[in-house]
Amino acid sequence: MERLTVLLALMALDAGGAETHAVSLAKQLKRQGVNVVVASHGGKLTKVLEEGGIPHYTLPLDRKSPMHLVNSVRGLTDIVKKHQVNIIHAHARIPAWISQWVSFATGCPYITTAHGIYSADWGMRLITTWGRRVIAVSEDVKKHLINGFKVSPDKIIVIPNGIDLEQFNPKNVDSFPVERELGLKGEDLKIIYISRLMGARGEIALRLIEAMPEIARVFPAVNLVIVGEGDKYEIIKQQAAEYNLKSQQNKVIVTGARLDTPVFMNMADVAVGVGRVALEAMAMEKPVIIAGEAGFMGILGPENFKMAMKHNFSGRGANKKTDAQNIAEAIKTLLMDADLRKKLGAFGRQEVARYFSIETMTDEVLKVYHQVIEEDKNESNRQ
Repeated sequence: MERLTVLLALMALDAGGAETHAVSLAKQLKRQGVNVVVASHGGKLTKVLEEGGIPHYTLPLDRKSPMHLVNSVRGLTDIVKKHQVNIIHAHARIPAWISQWVSFATGCPYITTAHGIYSADWGMRLITTWGRRVIAVSEDVKKHLINGFKVSPDKIIVIPNGIDLEQFNPKNVDSFPVERELGLKGEDLKIIYISRLMGARGEIALRLIEAMPEIARVFPAVNLVIVGEGDKYEIIKQQAAEYNLKSQQNKVIVTGARLDTPVFMNMADVAVGVGRVALEAMAMEKPVIIAGEAGFMGILGPENFKMAMKHNFSGRGANKKTDAQNIAEAIKTLLMDADLRKKLGAFGRQEVARYFSIETMTDEVLKVYHQVIEEDKNESNRQ
């Protein structure tokens, strides 16, 4: 059988859920014998691709100006021809729109992944394209595609983003060097929040800092570590400095963007986050609090796991808001009970292994690729 060549097209490769997933998918596809090429505006994660021997092309796939769109169409077309690409897999709306024109020019079919809930106003609907198939990362994203964008249900396949259980394995990770770098002690209690610190996600970090006085009142040895970057980074850094000055201790640490996510997760007593970050924490056997801009689901456990999975661990579907009080109460509940933390950590890794392994998810994505390529060949033969 001819070796499959796939082009993954993203807006950029800075740390984020969709970007991290695309890199994990690229690496697993290569492990399974697929030729993989990636195109994006670039970013910190390009280093991971280079280390894995996966070619990356830098194009302005995050820009909507006519000049940038034309350059991206030309650049992606050249990549498809140079590498004899069999299918393009776009992971955001601008790359999907560009992939549509590249498909017209080259005959190469394309598909998309919808990683979340997108704006569905009439203007955005006009410029949104989906390709031969759409992979939705959760059931509520599928429902959104049907209701908001009138995508045919037959065109949508639900495949959650996968987690590399070897990379995110507490037995394979040593956090001591980073703990020492940050001035943390092994016996300290550590709350870890990893996110893109933009917009509402950045606001969650601010709510965590607001919750710290109440948490520290009960647990004086507690530390909060916030990992990420974005337009809220400076105000988060400022609020952390004000808290540290008032408490006369360096208890809130803001690191900026980091690529060593497993190391930070490994040091967590409690992980706070949504989406892929929640899954990564679960894989590292850490108790998770789902605290998102869409809602506060609280401590993740057997009783709310299926609901959380339906909504991609986003907080959607929850009836509480993410505020400092709700965050503080959930964190205190976990910090009070080491046995509960251990039990929830074991449960989390078990469920990630059952539903979200990168191997299983990649197999499902490959089925979509082969189905679309076969359909495309059959259509060409009929013409």
